[in-house]
Amino acid sequence: MKFKDLNFKEDKPRKGVQAWVDFPNGFEVSVVKHYYSYGGEKGLYEIGVFKDGIMCDPLGWGDEVKGWLKPEDVEQELASIGALESTNPIVDHLK
Repeated sequence: MKFKDLNFKEDKPRKGVQAWVDFPNGFEVSVVKHYYSYGGEKGLYEIGVFKDGIMCDPLGWGDEVKGWLKPEDVEQELASIGALESTNPIVDHLK
């Protein structure tokens, strides 16, 4: 997925924007840039990943979110998440 294809919606309370990406493998990704996000005040993005409605870390970041991302970094992370198997052992314990 290309960054330009993300459908950002205004997030007024946090003074920023948010887009959601739903992947066929069951992962959902929130892409945000706002006052409280890592890097948001510098114009950078933060992403969080969900599986079955629970926030998770399927790529082993060591955190449930990854921030300080440029648009091309967001594209790379989205490609990695989209390529995951739907039965990912890192998040299967959430069920």
